[in-house]
Amino acid sequence: MIYLTLLIICCAGILQGFTGFGYSLLALPLICLYAPAEWAVPVIAVSSIVLNVMILGTSWRNLRLRGFLPMAVAGMLFTPLGAWMLASLSDTIVRIVIGISVTAASFLSLSKLALHMKRTNTGMAITGALSGIFNGLTTFSGPPAVIYLTATETEKDSFRANLAAFFLTLTLVALPSFVATGVTSTQNLLQALIFLPATAVGGFTGIMLAKKIDSSSFRKATLVILALLGLYQAIVAASQLLKS
Repeated sequence: MIYLTLLIICCAGILQGFTGFGYSLLALPLICLYAPAEWAVPVIAVSSIVLNVMILGTSWRNLRLRGFLPMAVAGMLFTPLGAWMLASLSDTIVRIVIGISVTAASFLSLSKLALHMKRTNTGMAITGALSGIFNGLTTFSGPPAVIYLTATETEKDSFRANLAAFFLTLTLVALPSFVATGVTSTQNLLQALIFLPATAVGGFTGIMLAKKIDSSSFRKATLVILALLGLYQAIVAASQLLKS
């Protein structure tokens, strides 16, 4: 199981480095095919730290933290709620949520929908709250934040830097939340550090590939695969729930 997880995490790191998205979306449903969500979510949260640090290390000069504080604060406040839901809900229910979330996020990314709205403190707080809940429950903190920042036409470099800082902050809040709610233990989180090198290798490989290969077609194909994978997992989990 460890070697398969290392391979999945490395491939997910390549995807993130190559296209700029999709680490949790790819890794979580695949790992959940053979491991409980309560084990997979903390592992992915720990291993994602290195990717966000890598991105932040190359873009920290473009941080505009003051304008994103409402989103960050709300995200930190609601992440423990998502972790509590992960601890409270059955593994089958969590798998269904993960499958539906992966499918919805993939189709949203593929769609041509272009939302336009003004950035407000209320909008950022709601976005942060949704991101926090999904962060604690599934590690999918990205979709709400990405959709909102895209709709408010955030400048590209600031968008990338602030998202990396936002994801890193939420992950650092999620880890003690997992321990506090009984999802995992401190020892298990420390053991998950063995996956960091695989993530780093994958992320670096993806970044290098992105400089040489057009990512548009690859991105679309990956999103279609992710959508089908998420739908498959949701259907399988739902059928298990109906049988029980």
